Amino acid sequence: MQALTLVDMGFLYTETVTSPKHVAGLQIFSTPENYEGNFSRDLFDNLMSQQDVKKPFNQKLKKQLTGQFFWQEDNKLDLSYHVRFAMLPKPGNEEQLLSFVEHQHETLLDRSRPLWEMILIDGLADNKFAIYVKVHHAFTDGAKANQLLMAYLSKNATSPMTAFWAVDRPQKERTAKSALSRLSDTTKTVTGHVKSIPSLTKLTTKLLFQATNMYKADMPTPFMAPKTPFSVSPKRARRAAMTSLSLPRVKTLGRVTGATINDVVITVCDMAIHNYLKTRNVVLTKPLVAQMPISLRDASDKESNNQVAISLVELAYAGERPLERLMTVKESCKKLKNEAKLLSKEALTSYTLASQGLAAASELLNLDTVLPPMGNVLISNVPGPSKALYMMGAKMDKCFPISVLPPGMSLNITLYSYNGSIHVGLVACRSALPDLTELADYIDDAFKALEGEVLDSAIASVTDHINLLSVSNRNVTIKEESVGNMIKTTTLVNSRRKVDHEDSRLCETA
Repeated sequence: MQALTLVDMGFLYTETVTSPKHVAGLQIFSTPENYEGNFSRDLFDNLMSQQDVKKPFNQKLKKQLTGQFFWQEDNKLDLSYHVRFAMLPKPGNEEQLLSFVEHQHETLLDRSRPLWEMILIDGLADNKFAIYVKVHHAFTDGAKANQLLMAYLSKNATSPMTAFWAVDRPQKERTAKSALSRLSDTTKTVTGHVKSIPSLTKLTTKLLFQATNMYKADMPTPFMAPKTPFSVSPKRARRAAMTSLSLPRVKTLGRVTGATINDVVITVCDMAIHNYLKTRNVVLTKPLVAQMPISLRDASDKESNNQVAISLVELAYAGERPLERLMTVKESCKKLKNEAKLLSKEALTSYTLASQGLAAASELLNLDTVLPPMGNVLISNVPGPSKALYMMGAKMDKCFPISVLPPGMSLNITLYSYNGSIHVGLVACRSALPDLTELADYIDDAFKALEGEVLDSAIASVTDHINLLSVSNRNVTIKEESVGNMIKTTTLVNSRRKVDHEDSRLCETA
């Protein structure tokens, strides 16, 4: 059996009926042209025929008396429970799809079974279908989920399809460890956390001094964010929304301004939230604070479940212009990166466990009406495939992440890049944000506003530069003309002097 880490178990111990801890993906496909028969039904039958469920999808939880959770193989796995077929009523529009997904996303996964489910959703308009997959956060983080769930897709439209649960994945050989070996591993883990105490203490001291206005740290102090209508512990019902941005256009803004893709999309989300709040007569005097995941996963690590830390980043003030906001967010993200570099992996993990644990305790004790929120929104950006992918000939058009709500907050915005687009998935508490699709529209508007101001500023800068070059060129021309006139004048003067000299000589001779 494989033991869960403390971070993995944290998602289990803080899970409640009103706060499920699973993440999901909504993939939308186009049915192959001229396909004879019912493609969605044939695809589902193909999936269900692959009954050999491999690790990690055949593992379920086992809890010991000590409270420690382990993964163990489920020898009686019922695939028909985990994989299902659903049909939307006509007309099969986006609103109906989101309504279906919302109800699926608000229900807990069954802990007596492997912690994942998949639903093939037929009946979408324009000859499309969707696949909704959800997995428990104790099972995976965003980066690993992307690796696992993309396994049944191919770069070639004609390639055969293997269900993601039937894919052979290399597994490290696990040998039975002696008590001495287990003690050694535990000692190494404890030693790592002990070594992180000085840097963690230093960070905590800086944040405490910052809370009393005696010091300015590069990271916001937890539980100092402004109150918003969605800075509350979520109820069970969910809202979901989605929109998309052009990845090349986002990259262009980044190149023009010297910002990263992450800086640009965070700024767009910040602008959208402020615009949404403004329409509800909520004007903040302090910047929003976003929770941002930091990946701690080594490039070679394909087995660990959660290798992520959660940090805070202060966004921009309400009155700042779009380009000014981008520069503010860019600087805040830069400071956060610098602060994170000073901390070890163990220190970042300990900081995450402490801060998220306090937020979870506040949520369980219903203290969100008394205490300031830890943050206002969780914003995550997961990179995906850059080229189009297919499943049994069906092209995946879009893929939207639908994530988890952190303790004490009712809004999550997760972005996923795929095939030239950044697909934005929003999830919220239904009572706190009943009109979430409106916020998704504000994301589109915010991107256009930021793009317009950046490009206008770039055009103005280029125009000024061209004018300077033109003035410089004119100065060169004037200088050349002046030098030419001077040479001509000098030549004439010299010629005149020569004539005068010759005339003088003639007079003398005469």
